[in-house]
Amino acid sequence: AIRSLTSRCAEDPAAPATEAPEGKLVGRCSCGDVRLVLDADATPSHAPAYCHCNTCRAFHGSAFAMEAGFKLDRCEISGLTTRHETSPGFERLRCATCGTPCGGIHKKLGVIFAPAALFAAPGRAPPTPFRPTMHLFYSRRIVGDAFDGDGLAKHGELPP
Repeated sequence: AIRSLTSRCAEDPAAPATEAPEGKLVGRCSCGDVRLVLDADATPSHAPAYCHCNTCRAFHGSAFAMEAGFKLDRCEISGLTTRHETSPGFERLRCATCGTPCGGIHKKLGVIFAPAALFAAPGRAPPTPFRPTMHLFYSRRIVGDAFDGDGLAKHGELPP
């Protein structure tokens, strides 16, 4: 059965994606059931990046993913998720209600790769910890030369 969900499209475009307690960054899925909470001054353990790998593109249903990695003990995750192991030790999370991609957990590293889109207010740049510093798997991109002038490092695979 198909369930009808309330759309966030009609919300005030200047409003943040969700109200955040002071000193916190809060990301949420489309329906709001899943929340990721980080300290506002969180420093990524893995640099924020555009990822053009086949798995990220398929998981996000997009030409690329924009994510940053944070130690799991620095990120509170609440809400019901479905989980799918896309490679050994790497589990992808989706909201069990609306299906929004909510990140990927690298079990060996103890890191969650959190999608910047969950934390960004409409029409605004993502919070500082999510601003991309490089491209990963750039050799697999499907958007041609759209990023050629962005000044970011472009790695054909993972960085050295």
